[in-house]
Amino acid sequence: MTIRNFALLCLLLILVGCNQSDSDSKAPSADNTGTGNEQYQTDMKENAATAQTEPEREGNVLARVNGQPIYENAHTREDLEFAINEEIIYQKGIRQGLDKKYRDKVRAYEKQLILKEMKQRIRENAEPEKGISNEEIENYYESNKDKYTNVRLYEISFPDSNLGDEIIEKAKGEKELQNIANSYPDLAININDIAYNRSMDQHFKTREVGTVSEVIQKPDGTFSVLKIVEIKDIPFNASKKPIKHILEAQQKARMFDDYAQKTAEENNMTIEIVEQDGKQ
Repeated sequence: MTIRNFALLCLLLILVGCNQSDSDSKAPSADNTGTGNEQYQTDMKENAATAQTEPEREGNVLARVNGQPIYENAHTREDLEFAINEEIIYQKGIRQGLDKKYRDKVRAYEKQLILKEMKQRIRENAEPEKGISNEEIENYYESNKDKYTNVRLYEISFPDSNLGDEIIEKAKGEKELQNIANSYPDLAININDIAYNRSMDQHFKTREVGTVSEVIQKPDGTFSVLKIVEIKDIPFNASKKPIKHILEAQQKARMFDDYAQKTAEENNMTIEIVEQDGKQ
């Protein structure tokens, strides 16, 4: 071996040793249990996972945080440092599993966005909807007359539930309800005109003048009985516009139903109703 070759060999050995020493200095020191190396591997996996939080897309990249690009827009051009800090904090949240916490909400929101766009496409591609005729509006009005009547109610309130049956019988046969209150001079019995209150309709099986409800316990601990004293129809002309909106909504719902059924048939989709508590 010539002197020149020997010198080159020595130089090569020195370079290899330096590279090995540099690599060792960058790697974390491990104790006897090897936990340092395991933590190092874990960090590397986390870094790789974090760098893939979002697929890269087209656009001018201003910076990268852990491999994740920050794209140019009006906000990042003005304050790139803020955008970088936001990305750092976001990636930390991903590492702590916050994406799993909000996954269901994100999917639910995504579903609503997709449904909104799909329904818009269905409407755009559907045949023009026929207008709602006056005859259809009138038929709906007559078929749902209970929805278009207001019931005026009087309330008889009293402090003792034991008086309930007696109050009910008197209310059925007495037109002047104040006479009922006057017949109990020693008790706090009050007659209240609660006007046309549709929320009270639930207390009546039939909606006829003179109908009396069962005893109702009130939040303040007292009791009451209701009596229908007047039924007033909401005029047809005043109901036309809201009824038209109802019929248009029903028309759109039928269009979406037809589209869904057709799509299921064309794509051989299976539909299964899961039984709950023995009911289907």
